[in-house]
Amino acid sequence: MNGLRDLARETLRSLRAHALRFGVTSLGIVWGIAMLTFLAAMMDGYDENFTRQINKIGQRVVFLFPGIVTKKHVGQRGARRIELEVDDLDRMARLHHVEKAAAHLWVGPRMMRAGRRTKLVWTWGGSADTIAIRNFEIAAGRALTRRDVDTRARVVFLGATTATRLFGTAHPIDRAVHIDGIPFRVVGLAAPKGEQIVHMGPADDEIAMIPVTTAQQWFTKSDTIGNPIFAPRTREASWDAVTYARSVLGLHHHFGASDDTAMDYFNIEEAVQIVRNLGIGLRIFLGTASLITLLVGAVGVMNIMLVVVSERTKEIGLRKAVGASNTAIFRQFAAETLTVTVAAGLLGMLLGGLCIVTTAAIIGEGSRTNAPPVLQPEAALLILGTLAGVGLLAGVLPALRASRIDPATSLRGG
Repeated sequence: MNGLRDLARETLRSLRAHALRFGVTSLGIVWGIAMLTFLAAMMDGYDENFTRQINKIGQRVVFLFPGIVTKKHVGQRGARRIELEVDDLDRMARLHHVEKAAAHLWVGPRMMRAGRRTKLVWTWGGSADTIAIRNFEIAAGRALTRRDVDTRARVVFLGATTATRLFGTAHPIDRAVHIDGIPFRVVGLAAPKGEQIVHMGPADDEIAMIPVTTAQQWFTKSDTIGNPIFAPRTREASWDAVTYARSVLGLHHHFGASDDTAMDYFNIEEAVQIVRNLGIGLRIFLGTASLITLLVGAVGVMNIMLVVVSERTKEIGLRKAVGASNTAIFRQFAAETLTVTVAAGLLGMLLGGLCIVTTAAIIGEGSRTNAPPVLQPEAALLILGTLAGVGLLAGVLPALRASRIDPATSLRGG
């Protein structure tokens, strides 16, 4: 314990004696750590904001787009259109990689009237599973139910903006609306999703959803379910789920599982992977730039420590003459260098933290293009580890040189 106390006292004495020199030299480390902290928080913030934005359309969702099957040497003239029905949803739902499948029937823009207000509203046919897969949260009332679908009920689930356009600030639940003159009852209101980085057609806040069977009976006059969607059990399993879904549908509708013309798709995991890869590349670039700045700062501190060792040659020789070991000398100069780098690094983290707080206050909640910085605990630990490594790197060479000084030579030279 006394040895550690003496080491700390000697380290502080040396730092006070060369405070200006160390302070100016360590500015590179301060800036490098501040930049590394801020950039790491910015990247974490963008990752978190992008995940939140992409989850608005559905945390795990795959959209299927039935097309046409063409015959060889005939082309479009002999094309056969793929039309999916409710039974196809059951076939997909029974697949091991699929958690649930649902209808997603485009009804189109419809005239919707509530009281004296008449608006053109983008309308879909769906079910309770459609609302769940598409990640709609219930703000009031309820979602569509299986009974609504089975009985072809004339009920409607409204997006947040649609409800405001039709009812203003009034509560919409159990209110009557007319869609193309047909009476419906509002049973549910979705929580606002706000800006979306991805959406299919209109923004989700601007839609209305009715039971798919009701849409078929009153509007499309067909048994088809449009562009169905399904949720894979995990995002990682989504690609296998797409392959199996196309295979089972191809088996019943007579088209090849790899025929994109017959059955195209959009997997939300594809967008996630693209942005994730871009983020990894950006992290590597920014991290490399920050590390170069840190290394330059570390070299500066190391050079100053080498100068300090040269200036204190007589002191080192005297300490060795009275019994100090090479290990003690090494430990002394390594502690001084590490203290300088850690102090500069903590100051840099404080500066980076102030930049994070200021930027987050300016940006606010975040949007499709802007994200407030968020420093994750893992990133902070990585920065501290990097700082310690830089400190040790900067201190090894001066400490080794100091420990190898010959006391007889240094005293004669003094």
